[in-house]
Amino acid sequence: MTLFWKRAIICALGVSAGVLVWPVMELFLAQQMQFPNYLVFSVASGAAFGLLFGVFLGTAEGIIAGSNYRIMVGAGTGAALGLLGGMLGFVAGQAVLFLVGELMLIGEQEVRTIGFPLARALGWAVLGLFVGSTEGIRVRSLRKLVMGLAGGFLGGFLGGAVIEYGALYLEQAAAVRLAGLVLLGGSVALFHALIERQLSLGVLRLLNGRFKGKEFVINQRRSVIGSGAGSDFILKGYRDVLERHARLRYKNRELYIEPLDPQRAGGVLVNNRPIAEQRLKYEDVIKIGSAKLFFRHE
Repeated sequence: MTLFWKRAIICALGVSAGVLVWPVMELFLAQQMQFPNYLVFSVASGAAFGLLFGVFLGTAEGIIAGSNYRIMVGAGTGAALGLLGGMLGFVAGQAVLFLVGELMLIGEQEVRTIGFPLARALGWAVLGLFVGSTEGIRVRSLRKLVMGLAGGFLGGFLGGAVIEYGALYLEQAAAVRLAGLVLLGGSVALFHALIERQLSLGVLRLLNGRFKGKEFVINQRRSVIGSGAGSDFILKGYRDVLERHARLRYKNRELYIEPLDPQRAGGVLVNNRPIAEQRLKYEDVIKIGSAKLFFRHE
């Protein structure tokens, strides 16, 4: 799977999440008067929206890697973070609205047309921030966490602004909310992909076998290559690949590769030479078991 299709799948999951959240949002809005106050309504609705976005976007890496284990862990982590982010985000929005009203002493009209939509958009941004952090937290990678936080916040704010300001100024409020939710989910994924590209350390492209052409983005300081579900880059269906076969490490602004067990399965070859530890250069060919990977720039 090329990087284009990987990113297309992530964006499609984000869009699908927006479509799924829409009827839930409409249900909450229809039942808003059943809640004791607006704060409770905001917390409950934010939690529901965040949970759904988190589940969908949290499964992305597992679906791309073809790992059921990653799908389940990602969905669980995404659900927990999305639920928390939705609750905190919408409470934060209320706090911002209060501060805007108190500190700026603006009138009711300004609160309704400027303060309220802006505060709610910031709440959506906080929800996106938590949802976007899922993969970075799952793999305990600061680099991935930064990418997810930045992409999630930007995407959440953009989609949230469309939802809130569109519903205020356009007549077809339900359709606007649907468009905003779709934009929110797609934008969280898209901004994450764009930031990932800027922070990428390089790409490994499979040159042979059933997954020929599949690409892995290197965006962590430490990554494991192997056949096991716990590996960062999974090589399924290739002979003589251990569950945890090789490790990539970024140090001193260079990327290095080393075998985790050089005595088994032939270790690791770089440009047909066995290595103990090797600094990688673009266009190096790495052999791990029967798999061959080409190291290139993003």
